[in-house]
Amino acid sequence: MVNQSEVEFVETIVPMDFNYNIRAGKPIEDYLRGMAQKKIMGSKCTKCGKVVIPPRNVCGVACGKMEMVEVDQTGTLQNYTIGHVKITKGLMEPVEEPVVLGMIQLDGTNSLLVSEIRGVDPKQVKKGLRVKAVWKESPEGKFDDLAYFELAS
Repeated sequence: MVNQSEVEFVETIVPMDFNYNIRAGKPIEDYLRGMAQKKIMGSKCTKCGKVVIPPRNVCGVACGKMEMVEVDQTGTLQNYTIGHVKITKGLMEPVEEPVVLGMIQLDGTNSLLVSEIRGVDPKQVKKGLRVKAVWKESPEGKFDDLAYFELAS
């Protein structure tokens, strides 16, 4: 058994900031254009019918061409974690309230979208909760236009 007074903790600070000026490709460009209109865009395989988000050019099992489709904004929480810190540009800071990060399967899709879940007590979070998207007031075509998810009514 380890004596807690003998344990030494080391805090590492690694400030990071990644800015890129590259073309993300047509599927992601279409995804971001959808965000500006408060729409979630995915891609659907023309052969097997699987729908994935974010969208991509090729099916995950390489069976067919992908076409852009709008997906539902409600879904089911499949997995989650409760965060007690946030990391901003590589710096870890405590948060006042725990943050729920969820892996959400939007209705009609075959993949998971990671987002913050708000409006639910972290002690009450469980797999299977129904959630819906909440958007920024004035979307700009950026990934954070989809602000978070909340419990669906």
